[in-house]
Amino acid sequence: MIMKRKLHWFICVIVILLTACSGASSDPVVESTPTPTSSLTRSFYMGFTPWPYDATVSAISSTYSLIQGNGDIVSHHLMDGIPWEESYAMTQLPNAIEDDISSRTSQTESNKVTYLAIEPLNTSRDDLAPNWGENGKEPRPSPWDTRSFDDPEIAEAYSNFGLSMIDRFKPAYFNYAPEVSELILNDPVKFDQFVTFSEKVYQNIKRAHPDLPLMVSIALKSPDSTDAATIKTNFSRISNFVDIVGISVYPYAFYEHMDKGNPENMPSNWISQISSIAGGKPVAITETGWIAEDLTVSSFGYSEQSNASLQSDYVAALLNNANSLSMEFVIWFTIIDYDALWNGLLGRDDLSKLWKDTGLYDESLNSRPAFDVWKQYYSRDKN
Repeated sequence: MIMKRKLHWFICVIVILLTACSGASSDPVVESTPTPTSSLTRSFYMGFTPWPYDATVSAISSTYSLIQGNGDIVSHHLMDGIPWEESYAMTQLPNAIEDDISSRTSQTESNKVTYLAIEPLNTSRDDLAPNWGENGKEPRPSPWDTRSFDDPEIAEAYSNFGLSMIDRFKPAYFNYAPEVSELILNDPVKFDQFVTFSEKVYQNIKRAHPDLPLMVSIALKSPDSTDAATIKTNFSRISNFVDIVGISVYPYAFYEHMDKGNPENMPSNWISQISSIAGGKPVAITETGWIAEDLTVSSFGYSEQSNASLQSDYVAALLNNANSLSMEFVIWFTIIDYDALWNGLLGRDDLSKLWKDTGLYDESLNSRPAFDVWKQYYSRDKN
């Protein structure tokens, strides 16, 4: 399925968020300051990932400025793998990783809440993450290439790396298994092993940070589908090792109803289904978005019609539902359409096209109606 392949593209381009790039870009975006609203409140933090619209220093800087001017939480999702041996031995990390982390932390304002996610899963969501080395994602070296989720060395190495990154990022929320739902669906045997991993990692990190909420996240499927039922049944096996349940949700692409480009056609329980899965745990949206233009990806047999008005309707539905469910936070994936990045570094890749036009700003840095809805909610006092 498409969602399972999503991280493959992310990993290939994530380096531009973290290291210096050269070249010119459009004029920087000016921060927006919300106007306080006296009577309305929101339960959740609002924010974005620092996904840039072009592979330039200016675009990266502008993106950080814009997301922090219009959000109170910043998402940092480390997706290149785990430096397994260095983490296990607690030795010096490769310089490339240090540069990556320093770039992120230096550009994140100290008054912003941080959501941190670190991948223990591989790109296909069916095995352990690769090694994160000097050159980025690499095959796991021996003996790590033969170890499984239930090996104690795996939980110890991951915990050590997680604790190190928690010290660096100082997050308010930590996700130790993004989209673990895909492992449930892809390899039940490995998920059996993951249950052991989950318990050990939860205990290790809680021992050092008892007040830090620990999360896993679920890629939501069509409500009442077989996949949704399978996820719900198996999530109960790790629920004791989860404080908050995160969700990634893109109904226009990954749900099964007809005419998916119009949010009015979403099932009534398109997002409230998480309540039955989470079993009373608090919830948060770790990743979402909606296309503001028609989208056709022939290689996937995908074609839906949408526009800026329908995107605005989705943002309103999203935030209203998040408030009614008393969610912890909402992360919108990309704040600006990344046409320049797609036409350049991404090589007009079919997979990355699925999210290209989901910005609250278009590729010319013009805000869309959805941004006005976002700002109105952001102006509310957080309760």
